[in-house]
Amino acid sequence: MELDHCGETFSALSQALEHHYDSIIIDDSMEEPHVALQKLVELPSCSTSVRIVLADPSTTLHPVFRASTQVVLYKPLSADRVRHGLRAVRNLMTRERRRGNSRITTTLIARMSPAHSRGTGKQITITDLSETGAAIRCDLDQLPASGGVTLDFSLPNEPEIIHATAELVWQDNKERAGIRFLDMPSQARKQLARWIKEHPSKAGRSIGARAGK
Repeated sequence: MELDHCGETFSALSQALEHHYDSIIIDDSMEEPHVALQKLVELPSCSTSVRIVLADPSTTLHPVFRASTQVVLYKPLSADRVRHGLRAVRNLMTRERRRGNSRITTTLIARMSPAHSRGTGKQITITDLSETGAAIRCDLDQLPASGGVTLDFSLPNEPEIIHATAELVWQDNKERAGIRFLDMPSQARKQLARWIKEHPSKAGRSIGARAGK
């Protein structure tokens, strides 16, 4: 992958006038990042570019930023965060899911709440599940500003409720987000690994279950 790094809006626009870019990555720490992104997406060379924002989880994104952004990767960046986020970006760029990986397409109903919250949480849908994380669908206002969440769900035909703490890794503007599991009881982790192994993903197939209470 070739990368052109620009420290300010004018140089980014100058580059974009001369070259086509498959993706645009904007750091929210730059001056008026929403203005830079808005101007870039108006250029013909960037009209089909995937738009990615690197954001501090405590920062409230400008409305224009949210409207123009397809994926948000949360800081601090790490190898795991970037890997999970780029998997989502790749799906946006290719419009197809990678085959042969240990991820299951699901319609699992779960309960999600901000980390350390004492509430019952809000209902979400797990649309893609692996041993290390999940893709979820929910209202954007359900996503916690801190990036830390707890998740409760159960697998089909499994009575035990799985409780996990996770971090928000990415989100897009279509009510989709990705989380990475941080902590899960060892027995629950073994149960999840076994279930995924016994239910290899198949195109056009989804698996559903109820949420944990």
